[in-house]
Amino acid sequence: MKDCPCGSNFPFTDCCGPLIRGASFPDTAEDLMRSRYTAFAQKNWEYLVLTSHPEEKKAMAKLGPALVEDGVDWKKLEITGTRAGCREDSEGQVDFIAYYIKDGTEQTMRESSRFYKVNGRWVYSRKDSTLPPTPVSPQAKPKTFVRDEAKVGRNDPCPCGSGKKYKKCCHH
Repeated sequence: MKDCPCGSNFPFTDCCGPLIRGASFPDTAEDLMRSRYTAFAQKNWEYLVLTSHPEEKKAMAKLGPALVEDGVDWKKLEITGTRAGCREDSEGQVDFIAYYIKDGTEQTMRESSRFYKVNGRWVYSRKDSTLPPTPVSPQAKPKTFVRDEAKVGRNDPCPCGSGKKYKKCCHH
């Protein structure tokens, strides 16, 4: 299986694939950030609009697929810091560097992305995100969450062994 473009070292089918297909939803702001990067890499404009803040969807739709440039080859995502954005939080921030090649030249994009939970789901706020990010000292940098196993989908059997679907058992 092919590794996910987001850099998680998991196969796309077990990482960002279910999120982009709508089979499950991001648990954290970082999960959404990674899946949005993957959508950029795959030129999936619909997912980028879908995961935008409700107040910004019309503006994002008007920007059109111009943001998903044909001449860009996304190479790597590096998460440089996160603040809040866990399952129990209502907002979070993810700082990142995205590496890409455009017109044969290696380039980077740095952003401090803002995410909010709306109706229980993480969304990206373009208007509240900044370029370049506020520097984060190495001591204050939270550790990036890395899964030991593949993400459990809502309709998968619950890992607790109850025999129920995850969404009807341990999913919060």
